[in-house]
Amino acid sequence: MIGRVWSDRQLPGLATRRLVLVRTIGADAITVAVDLLDASPGATVLVNTDEAAAAATGEATVDAAVVALVSDYDEPSDQLTKERADR
Repeated sequence: MIGRVWSDRQLPGLATRRLVLVRTIGADAITVAVDLLDASPGATVLVNTDEAAAAATGEATVDAAVVALVSDYDEPSDQLTKERADR
């Protein structure tokens, strides 16, 4: 997670929800997600998207949600990184 997000207006179902910016490991993609776990900036998190995020939050309008704090992970191998880049 890279930081918090503040909104000027939002749907009523999001009024009490904390929003955060999340950067995908190994990519430049940045996503705004509902933070269900009060993650700290710099924390590695697992983000559910689409229907799984809506189910986790109970809000059909949510497309991304922080659902786990990751304590450790294996770095992807160079081969895996190359295969993803070739797609």
